[in-house]
Amino acid sequence: MSLVNARELKQRLLHEGCSPYQFSIGPGGSDVFCLDQRDGKWIIFYTERGRDDDPIFESASEHEACEFYFTYISAKIRHDHLVGFFVSQQNARSLTEKLAQHGIQSHEDKIPYGGWSDPRYRVFVVGKDIFKARELLEDVPLKD
Repeated sequence: MSLVNARELKQRLLHEGCSPYQFSIGPGGSDVFCLDQRDGKWIIFYTERGRDDDPIFESASEHEACEFYFTYISAKIRHDHLVGFFVSQQNARSLTEKLAQHGIQSHEDKIPYGGWSDPRYRVFVVGKDIFKARELLEDVPLKD
């Protein structure tokens, strides 16, 4: 399936399991790779805290820019999807085991939610596994 324009791009990226928090089409992104049209050119660049880096790609062709952006976002960036957010480490481990029993790979991390003495345990799946996880769990992220 070939991309024709930026309007189709977001849906195609989501269909491929890309996280909507890791890309931005048009103005307004933050801490992501963006595709935007400026001064008659389509540009792809990284923006962080309101500061745009130099473009990694420029083209007068919307089609070329969309194709490059799709390949870059879908193939070069790992797309983590949060499927569990827990106070209990055991609940996170139980979810990881349940996902594994259904052939869904996942990974966990621990963050200092309310400080170092108040951690939260998160469980993530990657890419298209979000579709399998949603089918299995229905409403994600799970919480305790």
